[in-house]
Amino acid sequence: LRLQGHSVTIFDQMPALGGMLRYGIPEYRLPKSILDKEIASITGLGIDVRTNHRLGDKVHLDDLEKDYDAVFLGIGAWKSKSLRLEGEDHPSIIGGIDYLCDVAQGKPANIGKEVIVVGGGNTAIDAARVALRMGSNATLLYRRTEEEMPAEDDEIRDAREEGVNFEF
Repeated sequence: LRLQGHSVTIFDQMPALGGMLRYGIPEYRLPKSILDKEIASITGLGIDVRTNHRLGDKVHLDDLEKDYDAVFLGIGAWKSKSLRLEGEDHPSIIGGIDYLCDVAQGKPANIGKEVIVVGGGNTAIDAARVALRMGSNATLLYRRTEEEMPAEDDEIRDAREEGVNFEF
């Protein structure tokens, strides 16, 4: 839109732009310096950026509709999937996306020495590998076979080589 001559303002709830690329993908997979360069190439076109502006808190849809000709909502998928199991609301159980986001922001992750990661996708692999990097022993627990895991084969291989334990 900016290249077509429109004024563009981005409101983001987080302290820095990048969404799940910044807060959901660990540094070892996507160095934030590369992400920052990509973002700068876009914002450098003259885009107004307002971080720490969560929809419903500092900015409201009614105001956006009054102040702007068009509004695009790209709200993302910031919720970890529920296991739908009794007890999953226990304080020691943390969603994968929540965990990766906290680590990316430098928040303390009191996960202990022994960590079980339930799941078989790339988020589960990332959570287990990050837990290893934080000094924990990580075991990934998946309800099916390794062949049925949705995570990429090279991610599974790298996690195993790095020291993640697997239980199928």
